[in-house]
Amino acid sequence: MAAVGKGDVEAPLPATFPYDVTEEQLLAMNEAKDTAALKDIGGAQGLAKKLLSDLHKGLDPHGQGLASIEAHAEAYGINRFAEVPPKSFLALVWGNLQDPVIIILILAALVSTILGAAITEQRKHGEWIEGVAIWVAIVIVVSVSAGNDYQKDKQFRKLNAQKDVIMVKVVRGGHTELVENTELVVGDVYLLDTGDKVVADGICFDSQGLVVDEASLTGESDPIKKNPEDDCWVRSGTQITEGSGKLLVVAVGENSEWGKTMALVGEAGDDETPLQVKLTWVASTVGKIGFGVAICCFAALLIKWCIINKGFPLKKINQNGPIQFFLYSVTIIVVAVPEGLPLAVTISLAYSMKKMFKDNNFVRVLAACETMGGATAICSDKTGTLTENRMTVVEGWFAGKVFDHCPQPEELPRDVCDELKLNCSLNSKAHVLEHGNKIDFVGNRTECALLMMVKNWGCDYANVRDEYDASVYKVFGFSSTKKMASVTIKFADKFRHYNKGAAEWVLKRCTSMYDGSRIVEMTEVERAKLLETVTSMAKRGLRCICLAYTDYPLVDDSRPQDFFEDSDYLDRNLVAMAIVGIKDPVRKEVPEAVRVCQRAGIVVRMVTGDNIHTAQHIARECGILTEDSIALEGPDFRRMAAPELLPLLPKLRVLARSSPEDKLTLVMMLKQQGEVVAVTGDGTNDAPALKESDVGLAMGIAGTEVAKEAADIVILDDNFSSIVKSVLWGRSVFTNIRKFLMFQLTVNFVALVIAFFGAVIDGHEPLNVLQLLWVNLIMDTMGALALATEDPNPELLLMKPYGRTENLITRIMWKHILVQGFYQLFWMFLILYGVPTFFKAAKFNHRYDIEPRQDFWLRECMNDLNDGSYKSVTQMCNIMNVCGFPYNKGWLGNDLFPPNCVLNDLWRNRTTSGLDIEDARTAMCDYGSTSGAKCDLYTSWERAEKVMKDGYETHTDDEYRPTLSILFNAFIFCQIFNEINARRINDEYTIFVGLFRNPIFLGVILITVVFQIIIINVPFVNSKFFKVQRLTGLEWLITVAIGFGAIPLSFLTRLISKVLPENCLRGTRVHASTGRSLSGKPNSRTVSGASRTTSGARTVSGGRAASGGVQNHYPKKSAS
Repeated sequence: MAAVGKGDVEAPLPATFPYDVTEEQLLAMNEAKDTAALKDIGGAQGLAKKLLSDLHKGLDPHGQGLASIEAHAEAYGINRFAEVPPKSFLALVWGNLQDPVIIILILAALVSTILGAAITEQRKHGEWIEGVAIWVAIVIVVSVSAGNDYQKDKQFRKLNAQKDVIMVKVVRGGHTELVENTELVVGDVYLLDTGDKVVADGICFDSQGLVVDEASLTGESDPIKKNPEDDCWVRSGTQITEGSGKLLVVAVGENSEWGKTMALVGEAGDDETPLQVKLTWVASTVGKIGFGVAICCFAALLIKWCIINKGFPLKKINQNGPIQFFLYSVTIIVVAVPEGLPLAVTISLAYSMKKMFKDNNFVRVLAACETMGGATAICSDKTGTLTENRMTVVEGWFAGKVFDHCPQPEELPRDVCDELKLNCSLNSKAHVLEHGNKIDFVGNRTECALLMMVKNWGCDYANVRDEYDASVYKVFGFSSTKKMASVTIKFADKFRHYNKGAAEWVLKRCTSMYDGSRIVEMTEVERAKLLETVTSMAKRGLRCICLAYTDYPLVDDSRPQDFFEDSDYLDRNLVAMAIVGIKDPVRKEVPEAVRVCQRAGIVVRMVTGDNIHTAQHIARECGILTEDSIALEGPDFRRMAAPELLPLLPKLRVLARSSPEDKLTLVMMLKQQGEVVAVTGDGTNDAPALKESDVGLAMGIAGTEVAKEAADIVILDDNFSSIVKSVLWGRSVFTNIRKFLMFQLTVNFVALVIAFFGAVIDGHEPLNVLQLLWVNLIMDTMGALALATEDPNPELLLMKPYGRTENLITRIMWKHILVQGFYQLFWMFLILYGVPTFFKAAKFNHRYDIEPRQDFWLRECMNDLNDGSYKSVTQMCNIMNVCGFPYNKGWLGNDLFPPNCVLNDLWRNRTTSGLDIEDARTAMCDYGSTSGAKCDLYTSWERAEKVMKDGYETHTDDEYRPTLSILFNAFIFCQIFNEINARRINDEYTIFVGLFRNPIFLGVILITVVFQIIIINVPFVNSKFFKVQRLTGLEWLITVAIGFGAIPLSFLTRLISKVLPENCLRGTRVHASTGRSLSGKPNSRTVSGASRTTSGARTVSGGRAASGGVQNHYPKKSAS
């Protein structure tokens, strides 16, 4: 080794990787699918050894040092993907500032501020203050909107994070465990089964017909078979379509192939929901109307200003001139454009998603929240959804003898008992996890019931599986088509093929049976007796499972080469050992939940793979199958022609022995009939039906990952009552948006009308720019927050579903909008024009008087013109107030000026014959000649006239301020109380019910009231910013009373609606179960789920239906 010289620094030695295979080596091998390199290190077994793992026992959960799970995670990474960082608050503020209307408002405020500060005359009058106030308003509006967006994004991000967390099965310490997918590490032994989504890259070292769909990763549509010999590389992001297997995990998180792909793709944007699309159209329409009103107001105000100023004086454009008119018009557009409508949907959906999660509804697709509220039909699974999924073997036929209980081992022949233990333990993928006294079931609950049976017989199924692990030759998982599962075990002298499945299906394949302790031929008579036993148990609601087996020689030259690849070859000539009756009790809350659905006008149908008799018994217990409805079996349903099946569809309540294809066909037919269909599913084969339905509901416990991926909502507790809650929340979202829409359209209607008429009739804006922006804040952001977050009202489940085509704004809503709107307009116009006219008495201290122009000119002329620029202020004021220019020309017609008019001296020696002395220039200039030219006196008078007119205009604004302050306060309180009215939109009297249990609504009302008090009462804020005057106690009382009057008026409207003739402003919302409208009168319209004509529950042959043509207003789901 070379010596290191003085001053040299020795290079540090490269850090050694803790394991025998480095991360780079492992990733390179995985990325290239380098099977040769894998074989060089001893295959999966050799790699596991280098990773300090074991293919049989997995990682040691209690390992220390490099053998620990934490050490593997530190060396090879964790199974998480880098999150797209959330938008900062400032970024959201910047996004809100991109709104075109806000940009226009900013430009107008900028011009107003600059001119108000730059021009001396305007600075003297404080015209810059309004510009500053608008800046403050813009900051508040944008900040509140950004705050709402921030909270919404935070909520969605939190909820969406749940989508990617799933439970996976691993072997650790020789035991099967359930862990979150984020806890997987390199070196784990990962168990896969049909329907699983693969969450890490791995090497398949044990395959039982494992078939993987890699379309999401490679685009290849054909599933790929995986096995240790031909193709052992399994990628994350793919799905297991068939079979089962074990993986040794080699890459996780961002190092996996899926992680690399996701890093390139990034985050997709959210699509608009159907309701948001509708509301965007409403907002656009209302915005166009507001734009038209704004243009009319601007034109009217500008024309009047030009007439008054006799032209377009640039010096006055920011002194209650075109700049203010433009600001006013822009503000009208801001108020008119109901941008709060889509915001309300988003807030409502975010709030509902959070609450629904607590109600065991995990929403994966945003649109499902609102669509579920319109559901008219629910097609539900039986097991685990309507029943408890707590299965127990309670009776059965065992080796030729019928037991009314689950027999003990001593009651059965020893060889039968041993064979049953092997069948239940090996022909199963379920696990029973014990944590002290607590037992958790993992996998199919029927298999768990059988495992518990043999456990009670003293058999440890895990030990059996370990003992026969090397002997397992082929495993065929449960098939929804064949209704059975099987496993082939290789013994020293034979193959033994164990089968279990639906009793009537397995018995068809049996040729022998145990009779006591011997095997006898199964005659047709014996088969019929066994089927009768099955029917007897099924009619009592028991699931009947037949356990059988058959033997094959180790060598048989006559059988085909792929004999053991197809279970159809193997499941023949079976020997029936036992038929167990498994009880799965109906969930106690389900019958009431079904009744709630039926009252809500929703037809509940059971779609199950169970025996028709079992299905009918459970359906009756749940209240689904009644005397006027029918049940069908899948084979009959498939054979029936469309014309024959369609008339039966309204009566169909149970579809038994159905396949996933039957479920898909039923969903398509119901949708073609105009139904909004929600479907539950748990299996991989249910994915097409879940995708086709309007709302797919996957089971969170029993459901496969494929089913969950295809679903819109995951029912976390697999409980039907949770589905009913999702209906309630869906209706609540739709109703809350309607509440907000009714509230906002009322405000829009009133604000636009009074803004237009106030501007056009007398040129005074009833509500100025800042006031309108405050109204906009109340109406959009605050209103959306208050009304869009209302909790569901149970009354919603007494209504008929709104289905696909119901209008967003009903006649009942129009009625309340117009009644409340005209009520508010009555008071607004009464205050605007009535108060200055009728409240002039001295007892009001002349507070509301509007001083006539002549009186103002007479009183203020000497003061306003006394600036030293006139030769004689007295002469100028005399010409204005005595001579009558430009007012008080009552002397005209006498051809003489009033006696005290100074112009008399000028005209004393001149005749007026033929001259129009009504004209000011003539009166002041043509007394000596008729040249028509302007003279100095007239020029001075013109300048004085402008000063006085400007002074009077400012004075008039101040004179109107008390009246407009009352109008503003009354208008705000009308909205506050009408917001309470808007809590009920269907003529209910219950507007106060639940009010004090809604902290968000009360908080919004309180904040609005507090800020309104500040606006009216706090000096400078009221006078300079909002241009209002502090109100007296009596004025406060009157304005609040005017606002409160909206509530009794609303009650009166609802009361009168009950006595009006049908279809006359009264609504036709129907009580779903009684057929009565919500206003109490009978309604003749048909209600879903009403009584049918066919009597008696019966089994009918059925078949597949052809396609129809009802338009679907909900967006079509992707088939991916």
